[in-house]
Amino acid sequence: MRRTPVGIGVRGAAAACALLGAAIALACGGGGDASKGGSAQAPPPASPAPAAPGAIPAGQSIGSAAVTGRALFTGKAPKRRPIAMSADPGCKHPGGGEALSDDVLIGADGALQNVWVRVVSGLGEKTFAPPAEPVMLDQSGCTFTPHATTAQAGQTILFKNGDTVAHNVHALPKANPGFNMTLPPGGKPSERRFTKPEAVRVKCDIHPWMGSWVLVHDAPFQSLTGEDGRFAIRGLPAGTYEIEAWHERLGAAARQSVTLGDGEERAIEFSFAPPSS
Repeated sequence: MRRTPVGIGVRGAAAACALLGAAIALACGGGGDASKGGSAQAPPPASPAPAAPGAIPAGQSIGSAAVTGRALFTGKAPKRRPIAMSADPGCKHPGGGEALSDDVLIGADGALQNVWVRVVSGLGEKTFAPPAEPVMLDQSGCTFTPHATTAQAGQTILFKNGDTVAHNVHALPKANPGFNMTLPPGGKPSERRFTKPEAVRVKCDIHPWMGSWVLVHDAPFQSLTGEDGRFAIRGLPAGTYEIEAWHERLGAAARQSVTLGDGEERAIEFSFAPPSS
């Protein structure tokens, strides 16, 4: 039997392991500096921070007024772009049909989906503790599900890979620390938190067509429009509020001021024009 000298075998094995580890890291998004747009593996998340002194507990009612309404697209709707998933044989579009872009979703009568509507002023110095229930963002069919989700600052977000192929989650915030972590197929969800309000873009570097948004507000008074373009923000105390609507491709619509009495519900409407490109 041919034998390999012990010293050479150990060095060879160590080198092979190092090369294999580097290859896996590169394939799964490791290496580099995530804060500079690279792909550093995310450190373990910190434990949830205690609520600020005097913060209103999650779920506690502070009022009975509401703002409801719709977000509408005006003009010619852009066509959804086809997405080629053939680069990875393990990627199958849910439902088996053609995969299409989901950054601009327009329904009947111009109803615009995934518009982030929130109260941006009028709450004074009130602070709000985040809900204990986590928000889930899954990767299924090589697509982020849902495409957009709201969260409160400090709330736990669970990132899950429900596919049979590897993914990574590369978060690109501006006000919060960024991160990039690998999610193996069917593994345990990984938790992260954003402590400052902002719209956070999330992508998968392995499958570049995959993108999502985590929309973080410092108060519970926010809503995301559904397929019918409708939103509802309830539980506000009487007062005057500035309401803003924002869309990932179409930007922010003009803010609207709403004055509410106790128990009053006011309906407003936001309009969005076609994207410039």
